Amino acid sequence: MEHPVREIPEVITNLTTGSPEVQSHTLQTYFTSDASFTHPFCRVPSLRKGTIPLLHWVDSRWLILGIYRWYRTLSPSISINIDSAVFDQKTGLLYVTINQTFALWFVPFYKAPVRLVSVLRLTQRQQPPPPSNAHAAAIDHDKGKYYIASQEDLYQVNDFINFLMPGFGPALWWLWQVFSALLCVVGSLVFLPLYFVMN
Repeated sequence: MEHPVREIPEVITNLTTGSPEVQSHTLQTYFTSDASFTHPFCRVPSLRKGTIPLLHWVDSRWLILGIYRWYRTLSPSISINIDSAVFDQKTGLLYVTINQTFALWFVPFYKAPVRLVSVLRLTQRQQPPPPSNAHAAAIDHDKGKYYIASQEDLYQVNDFINFLMPGFGPALWWLWQVFSALLCVVGSLVFLPLYFVMN
């Protein structure tokens, strides 16, 4: 990517809703071969080709493609919206807020609307200079393009539960959060003298 904030909505849309060819091309184009992937349900560590004995062709990107293929198999018609993208150039982190509706094709009326923040660690790699000796082109290539070196999908617990128990799962979690907040307030009042002594 040359402009991560502008390009990332199309990258994510292609990964989650694209055809098999588009998914594969997107991963090959925008992810490093040893990219890592972290999600509440699965994890792919950073692996280079040849790391796994007897499976010398397998790298992280190949495994991530399998995850995205399975994702599309479970939910062929995903609705996804990229709300915002912010790139912290100093740390190389791209923060993307996403709203999606995940629907299992084999479960009637199942729809899980979830929100998440995807944290993408980008790495900038130099491109080989073009064959032309044009000075402007060489300067442009010195910048290098950004590639995704890791993806970490962060969900609020109530949104994460929506995958497993749509409808009543988030409601139960909301009740637990309210109950837990009340316990915290009661505890702070009961132990108020201890609070002042310790602080």
